[in-house]
Amino acid sequence: MKGGRIMAQSTNGFPKLSVKERDRRYAAIRERLREKGVDCAIVRGSNLFYLSNGVKGELFGILPADDKPLAVIVNRRHLIDISPRVLLDSQDWVTDLKPGFDASAVVEKLKELQLDKGTIGLAGGIDYRFYNRLQSTLSGAKLADVSDIFTDVRTIKSEEENAMIDRANRIFDAAIKRIHETARPGMTGKQAVQEGIRAMWEAGGDLESTLSFNFGPVPAQNPILADLCMTRKIEKGDIGTLTAHAHYCGYAGHSDQEISFGAPKPVHQEMFKAVIAIREAVLKQVRDGATQRDLIDAYQKACKESGFKSSPHSQIHQYGIDVPEFPGLAYRIADTKPE
Repeated sequence: MKGGRIMAQSTNGFPKLSVKERDRRYAAIRERLREKGVDCAIVRGSNLFYLSNGVKGELFGILPADDKPLAVIVNRRHLIDISPRVLLDSQDWVTDLKPGFDASAVVEKLKELQLDKGTIGLAGGIDYRFYNRLQSTLSGAKLADVSDIFTDVRTIKSEEENAMIDRANRIFDAAIKRIHETARPGMTGKQAVQEGIRAMWEAGGDLESTLSFNFGPVPAQNPILADLCMTRKIEKGDIGTLTAHAHYCGYAGHSDQEISFGAPKPVHQEMFKAVIAIREAVLKQVRDGATQRDLIDAYQKACKESGFKSSPHSQIHQYGIDVPEFPGLAYRIADTKPE
């Protein structure tokens, strides 16, 4: 607790989401479910992660609109030869685990919770076969889309979530430092990326942490070029663009860094100065009530004043568990300048 506010717990100096953060999320989702007349939500993917904080092998989750705990269906292979108690004791967010593989385990759990004749919400990567199984098996239930509820609630990040995202970005800093120290002309892009990944792991990043690396005489940021650069050798005079896909406890770090292999050309030096000025111009517009259009307009205006072109690749999007994330419907307004 700091200044009357709940802060992320710390493990070895690193932030960790608290049970109070879990309860905050559950309360917000449940309030919206009840307003919509929905008895529970079936979730998977990042919406499940949002509720469970990431249980190894999780497939589906069922969050009742009342105060019953979140039930998580775990891939049955993850519980072979071990008791579910091992998984329960390894974390503090989920207290109800059940092995399963497909919709049948979810149907069984819904019947156990006496929700099989209620209104069941669906959110997050539910495929047609799963949907059809629910519809054919639970003839007395009504199915409803509640993905908008999760998008809305996840749009506004708590201080604890922001601490996780900030840590993920700091982990990318470790990759930048390592690549700056080790990457040299003659190395392949793959070798440089491997150095960066190792640095992120050493800094506490998740095993999924990676980065893309574009390099060549002309700066670029493109996934196809990054793939081609994996087998290309760095040459003196190249400009490299590192793009973070760092992860910390399931939260993403996502930013870019330029690296010059040798003295940068005058045009690149001027471009870098322009980037700093443009960044400051955009940050001045970041405040309560500002829209994405406000930020895009500030970006394009600052680019024009700098003498350099703007890029449609500058999306100015949110991120958190997913990259990218976009505001929920409750926070969207019509674009005054649709492109």
